[in-house]
Amino acid sequence: MSEELIQKDLIENPGKIGKWDFYNIGATTIKQLKENRIIRNVDYGQEEKKKVDALIVQNKNVIAVIEYKKPSQFNTTPKKKKAVKQELIVAQKLKANVLIATDKQESIWINVLTGNEIKDDEGRKIQYNFDFNDDNLPKLIEKIIDSVNQRNDQIKPRDLVNPTRLAKQIWQDIWSVSGATPENCLYTFVELFIFKYLSDLSVLKGIYSFNSLIKSYETNTEEEVLENYAQIIRPKIKELFPESHDDKTTIINGTIFVSKAQKAVKGYSTVFKKVLFKFNNYGKLEHIDYDFKSQLFESFLKESISKKNWGQFFTPIKVVRAIVEMAKDDIKNSARICDPACGVGKFLLEPIKTRLDQFYKINKNGIVPKITIHGFDKGFDKDEQKTIILAKANMLIYFSDLIKENSGITKNFAQLFNESFTLKTNSILGTLAEPVKEKYDLILTNPPYVTSGSSNLKDEIKKDGELENYYKINAMGVEGLFMEWIIKALKSDGKAFVVVPDGIFNRQNDAKLRKFIIEECFLDAIISLPEKTFFTTPKKTYILALTKKSNKETKQTEPVFTYFVSEIGETRDIYRFDMEQNDLQEAVTLFTFFKGNKTHFSKINTDERCKIQHIDKFHPEDHWSVDRWWTKDEKIKIGIVEKDKLVTPIEFSENIKDIAESLNEYSDIIKEASVKNKKVNEFKEVCLNDIGYFRLFIGKRLLKKDLIKIHGDIPIYSANVFKPIGFHEESNVLDFSNNFVLWGIDGDFDFNSLPKDTPFVTTDHCGAIRILTDDLLPDYLMIQLENVKSLYGFDRGLRASLKNMKKIKISIPFNRSGKIDIEKQYEIVEKYKSIQEIKEQIEKFKEQIDSSKIDFR
Repeated sequence: MSEELIQKDLIENPGKIGKWDFYNIGATTIKQLKENRIIRNVDYGQEEKKKVDALIVQNKNVIAVIEYKKPSQFNTTPKKKKAVKQELIVAQKLKANVLIATDKQESIWINVLTGNEIKDDEGRKIQYNFDFNDDNLPKLIEKIIDSVNQRNDQIKPRDLVNPTRLAKQIWQDIWSVSGATPENCLYTFVELFIFKYLSDLSVLKGIYSFNSLIKSYETNTEEEVLENYAQIIRPKIKELFPESHDDKTTIINGTIFVSKAQKAVKGYSTVFKKVLFKFNNYGKLEHIDYDFKSQLFESFLKESISKKNWGQFFTPIKVVRAIVEMAKDDIKNSARICDPACGVGKFLLEPIKTRLDQFYKINKNGIVPKITIHGFDKGFDKDEQKTIILAKANMLIYFSDLIKENSGITKNFAQLFNESFTLKTNSILGTLAEPVKEKYDLILTNPPYVTSGSSNLKDEIKKDGELENYYKINAMGVEGLFMEWIIKALKSDGKAFVVVPDGIFNRQNDAKLRKFIIEECFLDAIISLPEKTFFTTPKKTYILALTKKSNKETKQTEPVFTYFVSEIGETRDIYRFDMEQNDLQEAVTLFTFFKGNKTHFSKINTDERCKIQHIDKFHPEDHWSVDRWWTKDEKIKIGIVEKDKLVTPIEFSENIKDIAESLNEYSDIIKEASVKNKKVNEFKEVCLNDIGYFRLFIGKRLLKKDLIKIHGDIPIYSANVFKPIGFHEESNVLDFSNNFVLWGIDGDFDFNSLPKDTPFVTTDHCGAIRILTDDLLPDYLMIQLENVKSLYGFDRGLRASLKNMKKIKISIPFNRSGKIDIEKQYEIVEKYKSIQEIKEQIEKFKEQIDSSKIDFR
């Protein structure tokens, strides 16, 4: 036991830097940190004897190692290099992301994976001084973690854009005039997006560029401009990026503004102009967020009338990245990687996004790939099968830096895109129509899983002798056919990471398939995913990790890694908001340790969600639904289920009766409130940037070390607009003669109101709205802001910055005299508060019913 940890009470109450634990130590060895369960219980070798000055830790994962030096030990370049060198090995052994060497006046930030200094978003070495009391420190570390990797030492550009909201707006414009399906609206958006994107990359120039087409409206009619796009620009894009000879797909294929005969569609020229100008007003698309395509696809999935068909092509990005992380050590030069049901291509593109310069070289002969990716898809619509187009457009975004630097070889890039992604439409079997054997080193996929209709595929297989001989298992559902294809397509010692439904693991009719898996492969891992992991189905799913045997006679002796995931780091509803709990990431981390020491890992594992199972437990005649192998008491202990609260049927009946009576009362309250409906002349939309009603501003930056020196009685508000972070003797706001509404710039976009003559101080994390008229109630303004929160999408990802807030429009009631109707505002505020209270009580009722367990004895 470390005396230092006890004296400083760090075992139970570590310091905090943002959401992470901070251990400011110096006299504690790595071995003692391990024994006290502060870091992971693994073998750190000789480094276990060493001591570190400070650590930033999250769930036993070391985020950063901090090395403190005296100024005299840090005042020359050689001394600084020495300080970094002596701790880098320790940081690497601890699998930290960042090493920080500092004399408290100057700090050096090191990417542990490369040993290089970390650069900011403009390519300069980070000069930011490490001070654990600095409120802005977590934000910088978060940026570093999200950006640096084994191939990159630089923070992502700050102007990274994600046009998902733009896509939604344009979808509405296109759909309103065409009535086209969300699928076709999506492809049309993607086509125009690619047009603007290639122009911003300077691939499309002169008369073919986006800016040139916009300017042509000055001298041409709307119909002529659309015709120009259809006859001149569109063919140019296809000339630069020729279509595949095999499936006739390229990076564009929208059919709403331009017909299949490549003619401008009459009647759509006005909305075409409207869409172009929305792109124009949005700004440059040069630096695109890698998540854009996945988020875009999900956005349209929410709108689509054919969600069930789309669902088989959409895998949440957090699941994709977890699988990619599990497989990253198997991606080496000359590897052949495949996704036989690739959808938009994320499983193939995510592993290479940070390693393009490693896997793709440009020389005088064009592009030389050091790995090969193959994605196949059958599409989802008989007439418009275009998921492969999204995958190719997606790949273009990933390769944008290379394309910009080598804009003269676009045909080479097109060839690479066409060779990487192929549409399989010659047969209803799609990918399954080709009996591939021993071809791929790695397969990452989430194949479609349906049992209804699979008989049609099996009938098709029976027509072909070669296919009938290939698919011998007669597994249930399409997923069974894909599993057989995947295993046969793997090379000896090849790896597969496959998302599978529970049917494969528990259907008695699939015992033969389970026997085939065990005979052909080593079973590496099964990770249980929670229900509703996937957008369109509540179906229970698992991640299955396999290694193809080089000799079928070899019997597996090593154990199997299993993990019970409750949360994947995002809400499992249509909104998919980020959340802190992410058991899936912990499963991936532990699997990495397990791979390095399969025999002894169970001895050091302390995670109750993780069980290392003997291979004998995976008998083909028994189920493999590993989540059932946790007892109910174990599930209660780790919070997967709550302990049963037993009530008698009579008690439950009485509870329901009480709730029903309460709901009737609430219904009467709402009806009564609705009768009190003061009529107004009109509601007007007013922008927060309207200087006649509002003034918006944000405060200045305050460091935590500054707050220690501050004394006074004026509250200081930061990201939390309800609780002051300190008090000052003077304010940075000069005039308090108006009412104010504060908003949190970072976080969940919360609001709070302050009445006139109430002094306060704001930081750069807190914005303030000065209400210039007494006729506008602060409570009413907050209700309006709450109502538009989802419309503008402000959350932890999209900051409610001053610039973004000024775009917001709210609805204000006006009376017949043309003045703001304050009585209507009071009425709305009263109704709002009543309904909010009722909703909160109903939520409690729901929890009460859900937690009730009936004792029928």
